Amino acid sequence: MWERRLAGPIRCFVRSRAADVMLAAVLAGYGGLDALTQPDWPGPRPAVAALVVAAGVCLAWRRRRPVLAFTGTMGALTVVLVAFGHFESGSSLLISLVAAYSVGVYGADLRYAGGAIVCFTAAMGLREPNGEALPDMLWTLAALALPVTVGLATRALRGRTLVLEERTVTLEREQEQRAAAAVAEERRRIARELHDIISHGLGVVVLQAGAAEQVLDRDPAKAREALALIRATGQEAIGEMGTLVGLIRDDPEPSRDPQPTLADLDRLVATTCALGLPVRMMTEGTAGRVPAAVELSAYRVVQESLTNALKHAGNARVSVVLRYQPDDLEVEVSDDGPGCPQGAGGRHGLTGLRERVSIFGGRFEAGRGQTGGWTVRASFPTAR
Repeated sequence: MWERRLAGPIRCFVRSRAADVMLAAVLAGYGGLDALTQPDWPGPRPAVAALVVAAGVCLAWRRRRPVLAFTGTMGALTVVLVAFGHFESGSSLLISLVAAYSVGVYGADLRYAGGAIVCFTAAMGLREPNGEALPDMLWTLAALALPVTVGLATRALRGRTLVLEERTVTLEREQEQRAAAAVAEERRRIARELHDIISHGLGVVVLQAGAAEQVLDRDPAKAREALALIRATGQEAIGEMGTLVGLIRDDPEPSRDPQPTLADLDRLVATTCALGLPVRMMTEGTAGRVPAAVELSAYRVVQESLTNALKHAGNARVSVVLRYQPDDLEVEVSDDGPGCPQGAGGRHGLTGLRERVSIFGGRFEAGRGQTGGWTVRASFPTAR
């Protein structure tokens, strides 16, 4: 646990400017002390040590100015070679390797770095015997090219990692957007479901309450029938709303009562007829296999249309037709009443129906019929 807590601060320190300054100070001090005390360096020792310290100090800019830092480091060591003579020491090798790796990782333009490598390599063979000059130069060139290559590979790997991280962030953002869109669509669907349930249930309750009030004194039996229908409609609406709400709350055992299907249209038509609106239902074609979502939406189309007919059709007759075709299901509800006047209620319900049908890629029409009245027609593709 403590290792994880320390990993973040350590990583931040390693990537900081202070870490570069500390590294440069350590290498500069080590190189200067090595040049003063070890016999591998030429004389005069103080001047050589000063140049080695300058080479190490340049590493403080290895990330902010990588090419400049590398050029300064190798330039100082090249001056030692040209002015004072050949040397082979561990401190100079360590300083050179760090500078070469840093310019490979952080350098943007490596032409100057390549020139510095060539100059340093050529200087290594200036005061060497002919037989030893070429091997020393080749070894120096390989020793500097290897950390530069490793640095370039590290930079490429970091670039790929950065690209992958950006793609991951983009995918997460797109996933969140898709989730938000799905939530919004689900809210719209729930709003449509609630509108259909409440609109139909309350419409029936209001009409039956009015009928019961009219016959309460002269025909109590008829009034009781209306009240019984009000109770049954209210219980049905409450049950459907309970099912809908149970699907969206965090109840471990929500209600899973089945949603209405086309098989429930007979009961819906019978209920509407009992309210005083004559409805005739017909089926054309051979009933095929219809997806459950299409069945629910087709039922809601008929339910909303009958509710609007109860409100606006008056003393009219309603026809409900289900047309089964090879690739789609068509629902048509028409009446011969005066129709829904422009600007009357129910427009929200028709908008919800249109959205329902459009989800399945179907067609929806609602308007005055050719011979009067009002016609609602919806077509649902069933081939998919």
